Amino acid sequence: MTTRQDNRFLKIIFGVLILLFILLAYWSYTTYQENENIKDSLTTEKQRIQEELKNISLEYTVEIEKGNMLSNDLITARDRITKLRDSVINLEGSVAVMSTLRKELSKIKDDRLKLSEKIAKLEASNKYLVRINDSTLAALNEEIIKSELKEETVVKLTENVSRAATLMPTNFKMEGVIVRRSGRQIVNDRASRVDDIKVCFTLPENALAKTGVNSFYLQVINPDNNVMGVAKTVNFESQTLTYSKIVQFNYEGKELDICELLDADVEKIIKGGYRVNLFNNSIRVANSEVVFR
Repeated sequence: MTTRQDNRFLKIIFGVLILLFILLAYWSYTTYQENENIKDSLTTEKQRIQEELKNISLEYTVEIEKGNMLSNDLITARDRITKLRDSVINLEGSVAVMSTLRKELSKIKDDRLKLSEKIAKLEASNKYLVRINDSTLAALNEEIIKSELKEETVVKLTENVSRAATLMPTNFKMEGVIVRRSGRQIVNDRASRVDDIKVCFTLPENALAKTGVNSFYLQVINPDNNVMGVAKTVNFESQTLTYSKIVQFNYEGKELDICELLDADVEKIIKGGYRVNLFNNSIRVANSEVVFR
């Protein structure tokens, strides 16, 4: 009787072991299949990213070959893409690696969009200047004016040239920054953390504009409607302007990027909306708004 019970017990144990072995084999197989599917998916995404990087690089090459005024920026961006493509080829696909590559690709796409917008603005500006040079400047020849144009026409043409020669900033923006002892600046929109206010803009290439040392009047108005910075006043015939800071720069007719700290009173940096204006003499040439939390 005891022997029968032992045999039955051994059969049960043996059956359980066989069942566990089957379950283990099934789990191993499904896990292997899932891993293979993930590898295939990562490989496909890696190839897609490589292809996108290649296409963006080709777009930059086309612009560079045109002799674009932003060639240096385009070359730098293309070199960055080339290095990233080379590293992608040698990388083993993994979830962590692909996450990093997705972030880098997103940054590159954002940079491409900004450069494309910049190129479009410069091309439009150049076409306008060409029209001015071909028509207005030619018409301003003194002998032609004396013989063919009436006085009121001369005045209009002169005004057109004056407008064309006015420096008009692009990419105008204001940011709050935390200033480290090392001089490093970290962008932040929390009023309690901000140490100063930074204003940046770009002056496009303009063959008609005055070269040499120029200056703009920067005006920053806080949520309490107070002019920040030095808050000094300057008069222009029938207009009075209270400004925050004078921004001086040396313009040589070429594209120029300018960033300026306001040297603001920290106590006046409060939560709410800020208005910032930039004046070329009495003409407001740029404006923006920003909100600090």
